[in-house]
Amino acid sequence: MRQYTIKSEGIDAGREPSLLELIDETEGGYYVRIVHRHEDWEDVREDFLSHELFDTCLRTGYIAELTA
Repeated sequence: MRQYTIKSEGIDAGREPSLLELIDETEGGYYVRIVHRHEDWEDVREDFLSHELFDTCLRTGYIAELTA
């Protein structure tokens, strides 16, 4: 499963970055899990991103792939 960091205020505040995980790919786009970590809890949700929106986020630097 590929993971991406999400550009957010959390990185600047010294917190762990929010993550976007690819769950599944379809003809129209990606099913993703988005995890926002807070000091003592996590906000987890699943959503769908079209290929176009995903590519735009990647190209503009809003998301960046995590490397192992």
